[in-house]
Amino acid sequence: MILKSAKNVPNFYQIDNRIEKAEGLDGVIILPSFLAWEKFKWTHEYFGKKPKQGFFLWIQKSVSQRLNTLVEIQSKNILQEMSNLIFVEKGLKVELSSLCQSTNAVKGKHLALAKIVIKENSFVNYFQKNSWKKEDDFKAHYQFFLEKNAKLKTSIVNQSSGAKVSTREDVYLRGKKSSADLRIKMMAENGGVFNSESFMYGEDEVRGHLECSGLIVDKKSQITSIPGIVCSSNRAELTHEASIGKISEEKLMYLRMRGLSEKKATELIIKSFLDS
Repeated sequence: MILKSAKNVPNFYQIDNRIEKAEGLDGVIILPSFLAWEKFKWTHEYFGKKPKQGFFLWIQKSVSQRLNTLVEIQSKNILQEMSNLIFVEKGLKVELSSLCQSTNAVKGKHLALAKIVIKENSFVNYFQKNSWKKEDDFKAHYQFFLEKNAKLKTSIVNQSSGAKVSTREDVYLRGKKSSADLRIKMMAENGGVFNSESFMYGEDEVRGHLECSGLIVDKKSQITSIPGIVCSSNRAELTHEASIGKISEEKLMYLRMRGLSEKKATELIIKSFLDS
C-alpha cells in the first residue's frame, strides 16, 4: 500500500510484476529499466543486458523533496527480477528512499541488482529498507560507485520474519576525496536466515566507514555477517565494525516492570534497534 504521508509517496511503484507508477520530476527522469535501455544507449554499459524489470532514476538537478521507490509482492509465488540504476549527475544533493517488501506470507522471490552512480562533487543520502516474511526468498546486490569528491551516506535495514535473505553491498571509492558511510542493520525472527556480505574499496585518497549490526530474536533464526575493507592505496582511510546479538534480558525486564507485555516490550526493542 502507498504510504499516506506526502513525503513517502513513491515516484516509482511496482506491485508483483505490474508497474503502478513511474513519475519523474523537473530534472529527474524515472522510467522502468527496460524502457531506459531502449531510450538511452549509454545505460547499456551499466545494465549489461536488457533488464526484465526494475527502475531507472536519472537525476540531473538537485530536488528539495525525497525521491521514493516502492516494490512489493502481494500475490502468491511471484518472481521479481529487478535491475535498478540510479545515476546522479555532478554537483547535486539528493535524498533517496527505497522500500522492498511482501505484504503477507506469499512465498515470494525477489532478486535485485542495484547500481548507484554518484558523479563528481555530489552528495547522496540513501535509505533502503527490505522487509520479508515466512518462506519469502530475497537476494539483493547493491553497488555504489563514487567519483571525485562524491559523498554517500547510506542506511540499509533488513528485516526477516521467517524469510531467507541474502544481501551484498559493494562501495567503490574511486575518486580522490570521495567518502562513504554505510550502515547495515539486520533483524531475524521466526526462523529467518540472513547471509550478508559488505565490502568497501578504497582506490585513492578516500575515506570510508562500514558498520554492520544484527539482532536475533529467537533460537530458530540465524545471521551470518561478513564485512570487509579492501585498500589499494596508502592514502585511503577505511574502517569497519560488526556485531550480532540477541534481545537484552535487562531491557526486556525493564519494560516488563513498567507494565508492557513481553510481546509489546520485544516489539519496542526491535523498533528501537532498527530506528537508531
